[in-house]
Amino acid sequence: GGMKRQSINFVLLSFVAAFMKRAEGWSLIDVLYYWNCTATTIGFGDLSPKTQLGRLLAVFFIPLSVVTLGEVIANCFAYITSRAAAKAEKDFIRREITLSDLEYLDVNGDGRVDELEFVTFMLLAMQKVDMRMMNDLKHLFHALDAGKDGFIQKEDLITLRQRKRLARKMRRRARHWKKWYENEARSFFS
Repeated sequence: GGMKRQSINFVLLSFVAAFMKRAEGWSLIDVLYYWNCTATTIGFGDLSPKTQLGRLLAVFFIPLSVVTLGEVIANCFAYITSRAAAKAEKDFIRREITLSDLEYLDVNGDGRVDELEFVTFMLLAMQKVDMRMMNDLKHLFHALDAGKDGFIQKEDLITLRQRKRLARKMRRRARHWKKWYENEARSFFS
C-alpha cells in the first residue's frame, strides 16, 4: 500500500513539476531545487512561483511533496527498525538458556519447563504479546473449555452452542412474559 501510494504521489509531483517548469520558465535544476526546498520545508524563498498558474500548481505541489517525503522517511525508518528487531529476535532465539532462565521460566515451580511455559515466556520476552493479552487468551480458553477438562473439544463447542440457544430462548420468554404482565397491569388499572 505505502510504496504504491508513494509511487503515485511521485508521478503526480513529476507532472505538476513539469507544468511549473513550463509556467515559470525554470530550468530542470531550478525545479529540482524548488522541489527539494519545498519537500524538506526549508523554503529559502529565493525561488518561488511568480505566475498565477505556478502559484495555483504550488497549492497542490507543496503539501503533496511534504507528505510524500514524510512517508518515504517513515517507511525507511520502519524498514530499518524492523530489520533491527528481526535481528534481535533471531539473536534472542539462538542464545543459550541458563539455569537462572530455567528457574524464571518454571512458572509452577516443579523444576521443569513445559511447552506452554516456554512459549509464553518467549512471546512475552520478544514482545509479541503482553501479559494482559496472555491473560485474555487464557480466559478465552477457559470459556471455550465447557467440560473444564483442560481441552477444547467438539463436545465443548456443542455444549456452548446449546447454552447460547437456551439463553436466547430464555430472553425471548422473559420479553414475552414482561409484555404480557405489562398488558395485564394496564387492563387491570384501566
